[in-house]
Amino acid sequence: VIRSFQQPLIAGVYVVATVCLYFHLFHGVVSLFQTLGVSHPRHLQAVEKFGHALAAIIVIGFASVPIGVLLGVVK
Repeated sequence: VIRSFQQPLIAGVYVVATVCLYFHLFHGVVSLFQTLGVSHPRHLQAVEKFGHALAAIIVIGFASVPIGVLLGVVK
């Protein structure tokens, strides 16, 4: 894995894929709450904030691996 992420093209594609994952996770969280019946406009802003936060935490975690390898933090 480390050898693969040392190649900028592979690491870049992986990071772009994690950005796509961000949007997928955000949509999934909002849809989950809508399915559970929490779709009132009063709650929408809080649900969206939670979706953004959860998706960002997961994506930052996944994207930190190839970025760390490229920066030489992970060897």
